Amino acid sequence: MLSMCAFGQAGSTIAPAFETTSVKPNLTGGPRGAVQMRPAGNGAPRPTFDGLTGTNVTLKQLIQTAFGLLDSEISGPNWIEMEGYDVVARPAVAAGFTEMQAMLQAMLADRFKLKSHRETKELPVYWLTVADGGPKLRDPKEEETFKAAFAGKSPFRPGYAGMFTNKDLPGFAERLSRGVGRPVIDKTGIQGRYWFQMEWAAEADREQPGTASPALLAAIQEQLGLKLEEHRAPAEVLIIDSVERASGN
Repeated sequence: MLSMCAFGQAGSTIAPAFETTSVKPNLTGGPRGAVQMRPAGNGAPRPTFDGLTGTNVTLKQLIQTAFGLLDSEISGPNWIEMEGYDVVARPAVAAGFTEMQAMLQAMLADRFKLKSHRETKELPVYWLTVADGGPKLRDPKEEETFKAAFAGKSPFRPGYAGMFTNKDLPGFAERLSRGVGRPVIDKTGIQGRYWFQMEWAAEADREQPGTASPALLAAIQEQLGLKLEEHRAPAEVLIIDSVERASGN
């Protein structure tokens, strides 16, 4: 989910703010976690959230969530993607996604002294195109059969990553962007919505951020009849002017 917020100066005053916040360095050396927003489950007409958490997450992950950016769209010191933090933050009342992002931006300015600006740069991108042999796209009605087969259980198998989603081709390209950390641009020219059901081996040696793994590239071609081609294109990048490590409190 990408924010429509402007980048702006992350060090400027941003309201509202979280009511309570805890940011502590994680020194365990354990697996990297994810930044998660906890749904409030209050029946509101639009999704709302009553908390944000992250275990052993990097500052770069927090920035990605706060500004709706991909890994390749952030430029800063190396330590922001190497050092982990445990983060717990709660708003005074349940808030929408955009409001949660604004509060997270304010927290980054307060706790990490983050200041930034934006620039347009040439970045590596992927074009999503049709592979030789043509596309192998599923009817969106297959989603119903898929959900019935799993009956609320997780479809993910141990040792495998997966993507199960009902989207048009630009939407699927955007979903891939978030998965690989690099912009993916739909160049297929295919119209309509489809059910994308794809899985691939979760490789022990992860590719560097912003690069699709060989297993993912193979799955896209073999299971969907599509492929990713490497190109370059201008894109807005968040340039970190100054940032500090947060103290544990």
